[in-house]
Amino acid sequence: MVGMILDFLPFGELSDGVSTLVLFVNSCILKGLPVMWFKWIGANSGQRIRKKIDVQAKRFMAIAKDERTAITITNAPTTESLSFVTTDYHPKDPSLGSRKVRIADKIWLEAIDAQELTIGEEFVLMRWGVMKVTAINGDASNRTIEAEFIPEGDFKAAKKKISWIADCKDNTPCILTEFDNLIAKEKLEEDDILTECLTPITKAESFAEGDAGLKTLEQGVVIQLERRGYYCVDQPYKDSNSPLILYMIPDGKSKAMSGLAGKIAHR
Repeated sequence: MVGMILDFLPFGELSDGVSTLVLFVNSCILKGLPVMWFKWIGANSGQRIRKKIDVQAKRFMAIAKDERTAITITNAPTTESLSFVTTDYHPKDPSLGSRKVRIADKIWLEAIDAQELTIGEEFVLMRWGVMKVTAINGDASNRTIEAEFIPEGDFKAAKKKISWIADCKDNTPCILTEFDNLIAKEKLEEDDILTECLTPITKAESFAEGDAGLKTLEQGVVIQLERRGYYCVDQPYKDSNSPLILYMIPDGKSKAMSGLAGKIAHR
């Protein structure tokens, strides 16, 4: 994994803030990665990470399994029809190729996105099109939604652009892994007691379902899960008992790309 990510970025002067340095070094300690990883940390800021990785990171989508809401698209193809739309891997660089995105009348949204939808509202399902909410049933903890596909819908007028996946057997089971600082303080003072400065929880995992195309990724490949962030493949998908394992790459921003902030504070 280390060698693959190093290909993205040149070494340079130490320009990271202490928090970014500590975060990555801590992650390396947890994983047992070599010292060269530490050097990469010190040589590259969050901004450089974004610029270098973004241009080559293919886009995919994944939805958290424990925080999702079902939605029915009443005029969409059935799951059994095996329907797809084709989209570029990267919205700004068609040369990276294209992929097929499964569409169906039964899909999943992140629960936080579903909670914000209202009847009559038009929104965009990313890489598919504009939808209009026609019914909302149940409460916040057990909500189901109905919507219809608007073929000539106005993408610009729809304020919400939402990630999603079809409810189908081809989805890729994923484990999304985040790391936090081992040391809670940005700067240790001489009289600090190390054991009192440690972060209580430094690793968090989320179980998700992602695009079928995620099954093709090899170890070390860097991607973007849309509206979540950048990830590196730690373990490729093998089968249902050996899911895809992705490690989140901190991008130097204090906020996540969207409301999908993860279990650990964004870095």
